[in-house]
Parts: sequence; structure tokens; C-alpha cells
Amino acid sequence: MAIDKETVQLAMQNALVSRGKNRGQLKAQCPPMDTPEAAAWQALVAKANPYKLGIGHLLFMSPEHREIFDAVEALIKNLDVRRLDRDRMALEVLGAW
Repeated sequence: MAIDKETVQLAMQNALVSRGKNRGQLKAQCPPMDTPEAAAWQALVAKANPYKLGIGHLLFMSPEHREIFDAVEALIKNLDVRRLDRDRMALEVLGAW
């Protein structure tokens, strides 16, 4: 089953904070497990801060959500997304990363 571009874009938008001082960064916690947003969040966090990656989410991901995960991963393959995660940025400022 092919996932359309709009579904991937919407999932990525919903995986990010939309208001406030952290707008445009990853949400602090993963959205509910059986949602496209969770698949997009997991793909983004896999590159931004792999320590937050949920192995259970990856193991029990539906085929549709796996396609979203793969599509987001392909989109950000050559991008620097470290700044999307606040925890990663804090650790880098402290020199712990």
C-alpha cells in the first residue's frame, strides 16, 4: 500500500510542537502508539536523539505506519535534525553529547 505525500506531511506536522516557544521542535513525548504521528515522531527522533527511540513502537508498528516511518526517514536522510530535540540540544550545550 502506497502512502500519499499529504499523509506523510500531516504526520510530520503533528509530530512537532505547533505553538509556543518550542514551535517547530519535536514534541516532548511520542504521540499515541497507533497513529501516523507516532511513526513520524519515531523516525525524526531516530536521527535527532536515538536514545529516545521506542523499540516497542518499532516492533509493533503496522505496515502502514512502517511506510510512514520509512518515508520520513528517507526525507530527512541528508538533513541535520539534531535541533529538533530539546534534550539533545541541552546535552550538547553541557558538552555531554
